[in-house]
Amino acid sequence: MNIQEVRGWREKIISWALRLGFVGIGFTDARPLEGLADLLQTRLAQGLATPFEAKDISRRVDPKAVWQDCRGIIALAYPLPYTGKPEAGEGTLARSAVGEDYHQIINRELIELSEEMKRNHWPGEIRRQVDTGPLLERAFALRAGLGWTGRNQQLIIPGYGSFAGLALMLMDQELPGNEQVPNRCGSCQKCVQACPAQILGKDVFEARNCYSYLTQAKEVLTSAQSLGLGGRIFGCDACQEVCPHNQAWLTAEQEASALPLPKRGTDLMEVLNLSKGTFKQRFQNTAAGWRGKGILQRNALLALQNTQDPRLEAWLADHKREIGEDKLPAVLIPYL
Repeated sequence: MNIQEVRGWREKIISWALRLGFVGIGFTDARPLEGLADLLQTRLAQGLATPFEAKDISRRVDPKAVWQDCRGIIALAYPLPYTGKPEAGEGTLARSAVGEDYHQIINRELIELSEEMKRNHWPGEIRRQVDTGPLLERAFALRAGLGWTGRNQQLIIPGYGSFAGLALMLMDQELPGNEQVPNRCGSCQKCVQACPAQILGKDVFEARNCYSYLTQAKEVLTSAQSLGLGGRIFGCDACQEVCPHNQAWLTAEQEASALPLPKRGTDLMEVLNLSKGTFKQRFQNTAAGWRGKGILQRNALLALQNTQDPRLEAWLADHKREIGEDKLPAVLIPYL
């Protein structure tokens, strides 16, 4: 492609992506991420990574290890829904876990963007990944100029904030990249102070101790971890909720919304008593459903204990005989 064609494609892709609802669009090449391979390997060796992180480092940092023909990348950010606060007796879901699974939503929009490019005779192939692919979306989004990495480890998009799902489109054509955005956190320490696990602002980020991870972890939690979960059912937004770069946008969106907001809270007893049918209906099509019913029930049990909800005592009395008969999920037993 000549310079005019390249400029035209960039402008059209940005226009189409914005029309589809993306709040961040950037471009970068297919070079491996510099300096991250050794860091990732060290994190694995020291046991600081979560089990969700791929062990093949090359596929996390090198697009050509994922697709040999990759020459360029489009990094995109899609907004998560604004939500209402939980009420008394409810556990808290992260915004990413409210409503339809954001992976599905973003993937549909990526397919539509790809189809729009093809309809306009894009001269090449396209592949995509949404959040769960091997490549580090946040690092490539950083290099593509979508935003900067805050002290809370989130990608912060200028004028928008960090409540967004990230995705990558891999291409066998290269479009000119964007300049990186300078870090604008300044001396702010709000996320560091708000982190319930107190793992931010340190030289090494211990992802295995993050409460967002712990709400999804299948290993038995320690007493301190169980207590620290508070009323969380899935995920943790504490570090993002206090970020000044989110505040202005949240206020504006809330004021502009004339519709009832989707709830971030969910009744703890309903979660604790989930049947297979109600789990499928309520959670399976959300981002909170992928770890299964038992993990959500465990978190609900811990939330009821942590908040000293009087309903738990009656529930335990009703189920006292059933505990020894394996009629409760095995994941609950260590916490009773």
